[in-house]
Amino acid sequence: MSIWSFRTSPNTRLRGSLIDLGRTNRHTDCNFIIEQENGTTKSFPCHRLILSCASDVFDRMLYGDYNESATGEVRLNDVGADIFEKFRDYVYGYEYDKLQKYDFDTLIRLCEFGNKYLVHSLEDDCVRELLVRKDSFDMGELLRIFACAHRMNKKSLIDQMSWELKSTFRSTLDHSVVYEFNCDVFKHYIEVIAGKLSEADRFRLLEMYLKYNGFEAPENLSQVENVQNSESELPSTSCLPLEIGCSSTNPAKEEAKRPNYVRDLLGLIDFSNLTPKEFYEGPGKSSFLSLTQKYEHMYQIARNCVVAKEELQLKVGSPTEQTPLLSESRRIVTLGGTLIREEPTTTSLSSHYSPRSSRRFRTWSAHCDI
Repeated sequence: MSIWSFRTSPNTRLRGSLIDLGRTNRHTDCNFIIEQENGTTKSFPCHRLILSCASDVFDRMLYGDYNESATGEVRLNDVGADIFEKFRDYVYGYEYDKLQKYDFDTLIRLCEFGNKYLVHSLEDDCVRELLVRKDSFDMGELLRIFACAHRMNKKSLIDQMSWELKSTFRSTLDHSVVYEFNCDVFKHYIEVIAGKLSEADRFRLLEMYLKYNGFEAPENLSQVENVQNSESELPSTSCLPLEIGCSSTNPAKEEAKRPNYVRDLLGLIDFSNLTPKEFYEGPGKSSFLSLTQKYEHMYQIARNCVVAKEELQLKVGSPTEQTPLLSESRRIVTLGGTLIREEPTTTSLSSHYSPRSSRRFRTWSAHCDI
């Protein structure tokens, strides 16, 4: 056996040296101070060169025209000390095996930290590990990855998680994670589960989300509409990637956007697919639909019922003169119901009545058995 087989490769020796630097803190020349929620701080000695190579953000901080470059001190208040410690441990050795030991929540937070500070290797490795484990995750964990993918604006992961949700979806509304989605994530989620959940249940989920996040019903939005008109010259802004609801630096613009968001969400529901009973018990009693919208949807549902009855008549047998198809009659829509003038298109040769068309009117109301 050659003596060279006993020697470690240059890459292995270099990695070992970097790991040793991180463990012993030798030759450190900068300090990362993590400000924790309880008001305390925790300091992590680091090496400028290693951190700048790991992150473009830290490279600009430590070698750019910033105070951090002069003082060598970087303060962060958007990450926990435990997550930064694991990040620091990772960039001194880039050991993927260590990520395999972390739990789901740690991987999600490391992934988002890597995305925010442009540590692409950490982000990619965390995504890789999450996808390796995805078959063992429950629906709540899959939903959190779905939201994380949107916050990172990672299209490939968004598409993959959308497919996973469609494949593993369970017909249940008991997923509290959904109510914590921001506006854009929830809207996409409602689109993803189309066909997996009935329209009645999708509307129920939509209504619960709006109420949970404090959206106002249309009849309570007169002031908001006035604000929207007065702010019409301002450009519209999309929802910021926060955990709950929409947010904006301008409260007037935030409130002005909400009615449009509710309208867009309602536009994702196909109310015509609801039965009369489903509509009455759900959207019909909802404060998020105006009276005009309810009348329009009720008319469409009733019209679908009429068409369904006509199709059934055609399957059973041709209609008789006494029971003409409703499509062969002229309909006059009024507020109280529908007046239908029935004009037979043919006249029997053996009829003893005048050849002039006879006119009969009957009244249809929403309470009739269609």
